[in-house]
Amino acid sequence: MRPQIYVVEGKNDMMRLKSLFPNIQVITTNGSAIDLSTLDVLENLDQTHDIILFLDPDHAGDRIRRIVSKKLKHVYHAFLDQEEAISDNGKKVGVEHASDEVIKNSLHMMRPYIKSSSDVTHAFLHELKLTGHSDSKQRRMILTKALHIGYVNGKTLYQRLHLFGITQNEVTEVLK
Repeated sequence: MRPQIYVVEGKNDMMRLKSLFPNIQVITTNGSAIDLSTLDVLENLDQTHDIILFLDPDHAGDRIRRIVSKKLKHVYHAFLDQEEAISDNGKKVGVEHASDEVIKNSLHMMRPYIKSSSDVTHAFLHELKLTGHSDSKQRRMILTKALHIGYVNGKTLYQRLHLFGITQNEVTEVLK
């Protein structure tokens, strides 16, 4: 593995990682968006470093993941489950609120962005009751937690499975 750069959303997330890993290299997106200058920096670093996206488990974090993944070649994704990243007052969700153990486990389970195809189809997801059924949400929660790909809705599940090259066999094994 090449040298690593971790991308988080804010300064508190950065400080949280540095408290656990003092020598870690971190870049912040400065909030829920990512500007062109930060993307330019990441594109330059992508030539020599692996970029690890460790973003908040919310819509803004997912948006940043999509943008960065389209631009870079050496991207890894680390995910937190929302329930493991909630502030003490229950009003905020983010990397800064996760426990040491959860952060370390999430980084250990990071997945590379694989630009290959998956054999998963929408019909397959429906057959396994991951979409279009009354208990689909619960089944997706089980699957995404086991695969460490962050909880998603049905449409995004299809995209994430393809993003990481996860096959029908892998999905079936998890759900057994």
